[in-house]
Amino acid sequence: MNMHRHDSQIGRLGAILVVLAALAGPRALAAGFTSEVDGDEPSFETLTTTGPGPTGRISSLGVDRIAVTPAGEAAAERSTSELIRVWREAATTIGEGAYVVLPDGDRITGALIGAATDAAVEVQATAIGKASVPLDAILGLVLSAPTDPDAFDQLVRRVRTEPRTSEVVWLANGDRLSGSFLGMDDRVVKLSVGGAARELAREGILALGFDPALVSYPKPEGPYLEVGLIDGSRLGLADVKLERGRVSGASRFGSRFDAPLSDVTRITPRTSAVVYLSERPVDGKSYVPYFDLVRPFQADANAEGRPLLLGGRTYERGLGTQSRTLLAYKIQPGDLKFQAIVGVDERAGPLGSVVFRVLTDGEVRFASPSLTYRDAPVAVDVDLEGAKLLILATEFGERGDVRDLADWAEARILRRP
Repeated sequence: MNMHRHDSQIGRLGAILVVLAALAGPRALAAGFTSEVDGDEPSFETLTTTGPGPTGRISSLGVDRIAVTPAGEAAAERSTSELIRVWREAATTIGEGAYVVLPDGDRITGALIGAATDAAVEVQATAIGKASVPLDAILGLVLSAPTDPDAFDQLVRRVRTEPRTSEVVWLANGDRLSGSFLGMDDRVVKLSVGGAARELAREGILALGFDPALVSYPKPEGPYLEVGLIDGSRLGLADVKLERGRVSGASRFGSRFDAPLSDVTRITPRTSAVVYLSERPVDGKSYVPYFDLVRPFQADANAEGRPLLLGGRTYERGLGTQSRTLLAYKIQPGDLKFQAIVGVDERAGPLGSVVFRVLTDGEVRFASPSLTYRDAPVAVDVDLEGAKLLILATEFGERGDVRDLADWAEARILRRP
């Protein structure tokens, strides 16, 4: 091809476009530029406290209000107290590198972990750049992630939830050590074990869990947003802004967050209008196994401690139970509705069979048919006004309690703001 001729054609076309835009006026030029940019911006769905909301690009973002602009329509702005989540479907790929386990489900993936003292850890990651993260904000570090997804999930769960009264090091050879963390560099982790200082090679360590009793991860005053990224990271943010296609904010451990909106997959407003039952203490519980195996309920995991998986979708929040389990919650002033998505976890296989029931003050307000993992998840919406006690009942299905992995995904209370 004659490149000079090609360049001439491009130049002539550009000139024609400029002339046409000038004839149409500055509004047309601006509108044309906007539509081109909009086409590159991700489209987000919204779920409000009254049902599905608009779908479109996010045109403004803050801890108090979020605006979503559907294609060809005006922006629909809502208070974050009216929003349950803003999200888009995207395959999450956890980045290579270390995994920083933070309280309340927050985490940083694909991180480079540098030196650490008994006060702070040097962390470098896409969303926070280079930051010195206070040690007391961290539950643990996965330094060498297992390649097997099940093993990875189990390790992260142990770091996040396993009771311990000191630091714990999980070694690649299957052993574990308990002691007091003294520091870390690029070669070794320093630990005091039985009063004696020891140096452990980092390459032989899977994960390091810190004493949960020493962890401090204060929530921001007032509403804030939990922002999830395509690499699997999630952070609670205050002072959130959207400028020039980038989301910024202040993390709960003090470092600044900055990421392109195209990397964001989920935004969960945290306001007084929505409370997740996995964060509210249970007021009563009862387990009646079919035989002898009792699996206590799990918060934000299925009954086996794995991520909640229903209908091909992983849910970050909810309750995992096994039949027969009864969970009771006192209904508090301002509680309006109970909502959840219920079903048999996909990992249960063909033997699991469960009936879900919701009762208020002893009256059945919702009852599912007997469900298996092949059945579509079922939405639950129960009015709580005037009631005093909420009971979530996981009942036997057709085969006792065999593989009855019952998921109450996104179990939440809608409250009066």
